[in-house]
Amino acid sequence: MPAELFGYTLREHQQKVLAYDGGRLAVSAVPGAGKTLTLALLAAKIILSGQIDENAEVLVVTVQNSAVANISQRIRAILLAQGAFPAGYRVCTLHKLASDILRARQDLAGVEDGFSIVDKAESDRLMHRAADVWISGHRSEWLSYLQESEQADNPRVQDAWRDATEKLGSAVAKHCKQLLLSPDQAQALCRAQTTLNPWLRIGVDLYALYETYLRARSGLDFDDLIWRATDALRQDDTFLTGLRAHWPYILEDEAQDSSPLQERTLEALSGPSGNWVRVGDPNQSINSTFTSADPRYFRRFARRTDVERQVLPQSGRCGPPIIDLANALVAWTVAHHPLTAIREMAFDEQQIVPTDIGDAQRNPPASACHVHIRAAGFANLDEQAETVVRWACDYARRHPQRTLAILCPAGFQGTRVVEALEQQQSTPFEDLLRSTPRTRNVARVLGAVCSFLSRPTSPSELGRLFVALSRDEQLDPAPDATQVKRLRALLNSLPAEQLLFPRGVAHLRDVLPPNAPLQEDDLAVLQGFGALAARWARGRALPIDQLLLSIAQDLFDQEADLAVAHTAASALGSMALLHMDWRLVDYANELRQIARNKRGLAGLSITDAGHQSQPGTIAVTTMHRSKGLAWDAVFCICVDSLEFPESCEDAFRDQLYFLPGRAPQVEAAYELDRLVGSEVLGDRGHSAIEQSRLAYIAERLRLLYVGITRAQRDLAITWSQKNGVRVVRLAQAITHLRERTV
Repeated sequence: MPAELFGYTLREHQQKVLAYDGGRLAVSAVPGAGKTLTLALLAAKIILSGQIDENAEVLVVTVQNSAVANISQRIRAILLAQGAFPAGYRVCTLHKLASDILRARQDLAGVEDGFSIVDKAESDRLMHRAADVWISGHRSEWLSYLQESEQADNPRVQDAWRDATEKLGSAVAKHCKQLLLSPDQAQALCRAQTTLNPWLRIGVDLYALYETYLRARSGLDFDDLIWRATDALRQDDTFLTGLRAHWPYILEDEAQDSSPLQERTLEALSGPSGNWVRVGDPNQSINSTFTSADPRYFRRFARRTDVERQVLPQSGRCGPPIIDLANALVAWTVAHHPLTAIREMAFDEQQIVPTDIGDAQRNPPASACHVHIRAAGFANLDEQAETVVRWACDYARRHPQRTLAILCPAGFQGTRVVEALEQQQSTPFEDLLRSTPRTRNVARVLGAVCSFLSRPTSPSELGRLFVALSRDEQLDPAPDATQVKRLRALLNSLPAEQLLFPRGVAHLRDVLPPNAPLQEDDLAVLQGFGALAARWARGRALPIDQLLLSIAQDLFDQEADLAVAHTAASALGSMALLHMDWRLVDYANELRQIARNKRGLAGLSITDAGHQSQPGTIAVTTMHRSKGLAWDAVFCICVDSLEFPESCEDAFRDQLYFLPGRAPQVEAAYELDRLVGSEVLGDRGHSAIEQSRLAYIAERLRLLYVGITRAQRDLAITWSQKNGVRVVRLAQAITHLRERTV
């Protein structure tokens, strides 16, 4: 195979992947290895080499919407550069694929016409309601589980137990759906047992209530989508055969985060001897704690005898010192971690290799890179946050052309960092803990429009909308700050209908107060604003999703802004089907919560929102949300024994202090696996809680790996002697790695 393909110079291991000509292939790629480009090149090669007919497509399945756009654009660009029409491929998320399969044959899966897709935020609301109902009907039993706690009557303890009960219901519901168990089947299974774990019984009861509320609204959550799509494929061989012919090649991105049910769906689509390429990095699997994903499924796939395995080990993202630290973390864990189970389950023994001389993406030179691990812990989180913020601000002043970020394991730690940044006025920063500034801005503007439309005759609402659009520079001509203040005062005294539906400019001038201090362009600004608001007022009867999309088309021209608006419209459209009594004021409140950073927009990652790091601006986010991003300098804080435990005897953040020695979610899941005879990926020599703790330890090591590999040039790792109220120590893995950097 030539060293170039479609004008791209290929690395040695990329050549091996692109030599693929059919069958099953597993590709393990390190951070920054160029897997997106490799997937796009492979899809284009299959299309241009005539391996599919004119009615077929290469199906590319990924996790994030941003990856859908990225891969699609790359395939399109390659095909156009080769003089081919950009067709013969489809890129989508797995949930979108499942939704389309259901809409094509919803009769097979028992799905009602016009079903709605419920996002995580709405699922949480329904489970919250289910927990309220169950607790009110079983309050004595519910409180009895707190009898061992000396603070059983403490309202804070009861609130914490209430939250844990809700999480138990969500975990059991998700696990039942992965096992293809309906509420009736799960309850029958529980009734057949002479003795039953109490957490499983409670969880199954909550699952039944949750499903009742979901079905009453013709709703399907994300797990339902995959389950029902798999069911539809299983029931109709003719339908399945047609899909296999239409998608003879399936390329899967981020395969390390695939769940058993997702794996089963793509296995069915590809067929016994089909063409299925799975690309992922098991060393970056960091979602298994709160989803059904587990990197061991991808590893097991790669070990199958009918699967070829390739690697993409070269990366030009990070400087040599950072690569060495990441590789040392993997090597130490695999060979020397005190727990044998962690050596086997945390990492693949896969090293990052710098790119060759002459590569288009050369690593930053070692002489320009630095790694600092602080041996002494700060006294507490506040001192750590203030000091690291000082360091970051100093770095931004010295290197204004570089990007930088402060990453934390938990959101509340990031909040402390944001508070410290707000105390200084010299360095700009972006709070990415729940959402991006772009997401919050789009939500703020859309929320202002919805709030106005909820009371379109209110002068005060009209004034607030005018200020919101002016601040976002959405008016033409654009008023300056003084003009905004002056015109808002005028709007407060002007009947709204006179502005929205005037009889010409002369009429507008006549209805304004005679002594109004009008200046040049004031009438033009008001007229333009009034025309825009009037157009939206005429459409206020539209369904909320159509209304938001219409408003977005008037306001936004950036693709990323439109993507955020589309996600918001889709989310609120689903809410409308579930809350038939909601009005525009309710949707405005939802958007206001996003704009105020009280919660994120479900299904929208930082990259989905079109975020791009700005030189000289400090980004603050969690290590989880940083995946897929990179900065010149990264400060990882709170790298301690609580966030990154080393043994099952350590303190764990999810421990319920009022239920010592118990873990309701974990015990319920393992009991359910036992009852159905499901495979348990783990060491059967350990208890359910121990196996859960081991899986958590392994995932946190992978999270640390992700944090390290976000840095391109400079990396600092810090900790404090107290994390919250707990006394902690430097994470064991970092203690060992520090010896390599001293």
